Amino acid sequence: MTALNELIERLYNENIGQADQPKPSAEVPSSSDNSEEEAETRRMLHVLNEMGALLNEDDQPKIEDSPSEEALLRVLNHWEAMTHSVQGIKEHMQSLELDIAKMQPWGDFDVMKVEQLANHGCYVRFWKMNGELLSQKVEEPWFIECNVLVVSQDIETSYFVTVTDDEDTPSVPAEAEEVIICPCPVSTLIMLQTRDKDSLKKMETLLGDYALVHYGEVYSALRKKLPKNAELPQLVHQRESLRDKLRNFFKRESKG
Repeated sequence: MTALNELIERLYNENIGQADQPKPSAEVPSSSDNSEEEAETRRMLHVLNEMGALLNEDDQPKIEDSPSEEALLRVLNHWEAMTHSVQGIKEHMQSLELDIAKMQPWGDFDVMKVEQLANHGCYVRFWKMNGELLSQKVEEPWFIECNVLVVSQDIETSYFVTVTDDEDTPSVPAEAEEVIICPCPVSTLIMLQTRDKDSLKKMETLLGDYALVHYGEVYSALRKKLPKNAELPQLVHQRESLRDKLRNFFKRESKG
């Protein structure tokens, strides 16, 4: 403890101490039990809403008696594990989407060979730069010294590589931005993306089937836990379909 910290602590204890801190009263019951109950209720309601969102208007989930706490816990845990897996797949797909967009201008090439070349003293670096500006620099010494190869270009940007035998950054113009490539070629990234799409479809199908089977159990457990006068979520089969909404709307319009 530093001298300053020690001084502050001593002054605080002498002048303030525990005087201003509220003392727990034996007459005031702990709210931890209530907090746990509220957290469990919120959890069940969240799962129920997620299940209901995956069910179709024509689905008729069976409303059964409330399951045991152990059975309900298994349902909630399994559901959350599956939704967590789905979220992980979606996040991985988003990451792959960014990587594909990043690697697309370079085409499909063997990324591992770039690393192997570097181990043998041949350094390939990837850059992007305003295309018009790059075209004005093709006659400059650096363009030849760095063995520049323009790989592709779009409306505004040119993508090029430099090939040198020096590990240090080559003397490219300050306007050039180095691109750190992904460890996988475009073809591999697209393959992984396709695999993720298939996995996502399978998981969403499993979630829908699981929701249809266990929706009623979670609903019954939630109904049992909430007070009698509490408002319960609307059952899936009680929701009005879009077709029914339109039919009723036109009925009202024709009467008016």
